[in-house]
Amino acid sequence: MTVFQGANGHGKSNLLEAVYMLAIAKSPRASSDRELINWQIGEAGGHVQVLGVGREGDETVQAQLDFDVAAAGTDSGAGLRKALRLNGIVRSSGDFVGHFNVVFFEADDLEIVYGPPSTRRRYLDILISQSRPSYLKSLQRYSKVMTQRNHLLRRVREGSAEPDEMAFWDERLAYEGAEIVHERDQTVRKLREAAVPAHAALTDGHELGLSYEPQLTGSGPGENPPQQLTHPALVTALTQGLKHARRREIAQGVTVVGPHRDDLAISISGQPAGSFASRGEARVIALALKMAEARVVRSLTGRNPVLALDDILSELDPGRRRLVLESLSAYEQVLLTTAETEAVSPEFLEGAAVYRVQEGKVTRAAD
Repeated sequence: MTVFQGANGHGKSNLLEAVYMLAIAKSPRASSDRELINWQIGEAGGHVQVLGVGREGDETVQAQLDFDVAAAGTDSGAGLRKALRLNGIVRSSGDFVGHFNVVFFEADDLEIVYGPPSTRRRYLDILISQSRPSYLKSLQRYSKVMTQRNHLLRRVREGSAEPDEMAFWDERLAYEGAEIVHERDQTVRKLREAAVPAHAALTDGHELGLSYEPQLTGSGPGENPPQQLTHPALVTALTQGLKHARRREIAQGVTVVGPHRDDLAISISGQPAGSFASRGEARVIALALKMAEARVVRSLTGRNPVLALDDILSELDPGRRRLVLESLSAYEQVLLTTAETEAVSPEFLEGAAVYRVQEGKVTRAAD
């Protein structure tokens, strides 16, 4: 365990954000890479490099941002170049993601419980992309198909295209969408197996429920999916759903059936967590999901993920802190931030490396 201690606003979260870039090739928070650049570097030009090195024989992953001084002060992102490398060779994001695994917890993860379905879909997509590199490519193909299909829907609505021209894009969307739904469903099953006991250990009897809700007909949550979510069954269900929603889709000019409308249903004691969970309960749910995520990634990849946990102890009572820290001891590398080292029990600090973070600089704490 490595503990980074420092006052708020001095760069602890930024440090973990940089580590997470090695796993997902982008920031979990910033909307553009331009936002990642330190203001002083932006004035002078330069580059930012994040490097991850595995044990002997493992891959070396590197994310590098070069910033051209000529683009300083512009909002367009011109002059900003990102290079993703595996063992020194430049790769696309689709080939880069999945070679280095990081489970990242931050305060905003409460939005997994309280936020819109898109937040939970993104959570699942990042988890699966780290475990199965081919999944990210499926997402990219699906996005392109949906863009083309939406364009055609609008043309049909305007009368410049015929409805029967939809057949090809219906077929492609059903096929690619079925791949995504199948992977998400299988992952949620594994996630539930690990998250339910993890949550039970941190609570007083409240039962966590997780279920995947695919949008196969356009009728909204609660629709009846096929009993077996195999790829062939999903292709059939999506194909039928697209036909059923044809008139509605043409009227709206957008695709209303498919995994871009799915949700991960989270409940606590049988009630929707987003409506009934307190902030403390939501924090425990999010933490249980992250602990389960680490187990799922390890079971699917055979690699121990790095755990990057941003201020996870601040709102937990001493008993829950101990349970969390005991769980973390099972992992090879844990990066933990805290405003106060007292939040970490002395017995856990004994074997930890402790660093101070102040004004963006990291220094080893005196023993």
